[in-house]
Amino acid sequence: MKDFDCVAENERILNEWCKKFVEDKKDDEAYKGYKIEAYFAKDGIMNIGNKFNIDDNGTVWREASGNENIKWNECPLRVLFLTKDENTNDNEAWDVRKETFYAKRYGLPPHNMTMSGSFFYQNEACLLYGLRNTTPEKMMSYDGFTWEEALRFSDENIFARINCKKEVGYSTITDKVLKESIDKYFDNLKEQILEIDADILVCCGSQKEDNLILNTVYDIYENEFEYVNCAKGSGMHYNKQRNKLAIDAYHLAYSIPKCKGSDALEDRYYETVGMYYEFLNYIKKTKGIDFSVSHRQE
Repeated sequence: MKDFDCVAENERILNEWCKKFVEDKKDDEAYKGYKIEAYFAKDGIMNIGNKFNIDDNGTVWREASGNENIKWNECPLRVLFLTKDENTNDNEAWDVRKETFYAKRYGLPPHNMTMSGSFFYQNEACLLYGLRNTTPEKMMSYDGFTWEEALRFSDENIFARINCKKEVGYSTITDKVLKESIDKYFDNLKEQILEIDADILVCCGSQKEDNLILNTVYDIYENEFEYVNCAKGSGMHYNKQRNKLAIDAYHLAYSIPKCKGSDALEDRYYETVGMYYEFLNYIKKTKGIDFSVSHRQE
């Protein structure tokens, strides 16, 4: 599988999906006079490396290095964040794969080693670092790394993010609207997620004891996942046939109302990484599997 071009295949899937999206919207009055494909947000395996640019708003974007396919094929533990849609507030889409965790208006790295002020990106950066650096022997604590270490880790360690709804959206979206999009383009979404072939799928859609994104993962993998009761309210779902883990997680921008700032971020961190640590120990004890070691065949 090391020779398989995941990046090129993902692009093919996105292009076919975009064509279908444009065809579906061609008679939509909301898109009259607009370039429809500009409102389709591409995503998948994130760009990696130190090729950056900065836009007029001071946002730091990462350009593709050309090594993404090699890095993804060799990645010992592939992490995929499954999110809802892109919040552009009715503006054109950006390419999710170019996103970084660097703060706006601080210049380009390495001069800029300041973490983004966005709770969404802070949460994503922390979870990526924590999941990739936790083993059955040791849980990476929230205080065990710095923002700079998290930023450098995202520069050097590849991961993926997929929006389940590719059409741009707003700061909030109802499950009804999200489900309509998932149902309409289910085959496209399924093909993309299966092609990305992640080991950990962080399903960022939990609310009111339900998670539409997690439910979709169950559908895509034809109910191969099963809930793992490794701790109270663990949120861990294991696919023993494929040795994959789906995590029931909140939206990356969500914080508990009673908590603010770093306290909320720490709470979200331990809710996911802490339970992941419990899962690692449970699955090793009951199945003899060390899930944290490399999933790639040598």
